[in-house]
Amino acid sequence: MTKTTGFLLLIIALLLFELQPLLAQGGNRAVDPDSPVVSFSPTPREALLVGEKDAGRLVIIDPKTLEIVARIPAGGNLHELATDGRYVYIGSNLPGITVVDVMAQKRVEPIDISAFGAPHAITFAGTHLYLGHETQRLISRYDPATKQFDEVLGLPGGSHMLLITPDEQRIFTASSNGSVIAIIDRITNERGQKNLLFTTFPGDTRMEGMALSPDGNEFWALHMNAKKISIINVREKKLISTISFEGGLNNRIKFTKDGKYLLMNELQGNELRVWEVATRTEVKRIDVGAGGEGIFIDPVRPRAYYTVSKGNKLVVIDTNTMTVIKEIHNLQNPDGMDWFSAK
Repeated sequence: MTKTTGFLLLIIALLLFELQPLLAQGGNRAVDPDSPVVSFSPTPREALLVGEKDAGRLVIIDPKTLEIVARIPAGGNLHELATDGRYVYIGSNLPGITVVDVMAQKRVEPIDISAFGAPHAITFAGTHLYLGHETQRLISRYDPATKQFDEVLGLPGGSHMLLITPDEQRIFTASSNGSVIAIIDRITNERGQKNLLFTTFPGDTRMEGMALSPDGNEFWALHMNAKKISIINVREKKLISTISFEGGLNNRIKFTKDGKYLLMNELQGNELRVWEVATRTEVKRIDVGAGGEGIFIDPVRPRAYYTVSKGNKLVVIDTNTMTVIKEIHNLQNPDGMDWFSAK
């Protein structure tokens, strides 16, 4: 073998070594979390926040123009996220909870969660950040003002997702590893002692999607394996209906802002499914071209955002006409979303 041939083979081997992680991930690899922020313009006072799971970036989108404002490296496998109007708190493969200053468009000191284990559910309510540690069957509560955890709740089953009322007095969750749906109320007895009241309902071996109606009267919990939705009257804490459906893999549901419709994802299909709440029936399917996961309702406009993860895009839907009005492409497996309103 000549020296030239040997040199070429060495170059090819090195290239294959470098490309191996990229090829193993189907062409997507998280960017270096310490790589520079890509900023096109300042963060607006209101913005849609989207997590790119494969690229490991927080994407800030201006809801007025529907243009990307910035892409901020935040760790691979970026999943759920939540914001308090200043920071966004992110679950990724970086240690702890990744924290990003949204207006400054930069990462700041992370939150140490080593005492509780890795979280899935992340949500902000009132003045606290809530984390659902599914495997450990815990919910931890973090106070950004003191930078301390001030509460840990044990659960009958792990919390894959969390819904918490703005006054923090009621928690909704559902469990896969406990096969249970739970409503947790903060109560004060006649002696002034504070406690927690758990009301539980039968769940399934895979519980993820859940939604609270805008008027707070109904809680819908999605059973992925059983292909049904449990509907609970919140005031009476009573299971009032069960809807069965056919589908591939469905794990997210959201009410539209007016409460008339419920949107359901389809991970293995090409459609976003639309249910009429009053009749409990599916009334439409919106073709988005590939499977998706995250659904977020714009709090200002009659609009829904759908992260079409299999199509590497974000689809914007007019909820008055249930039609697609915009597609934002070149997002690597987008998933979790939240709404930023600067404080």
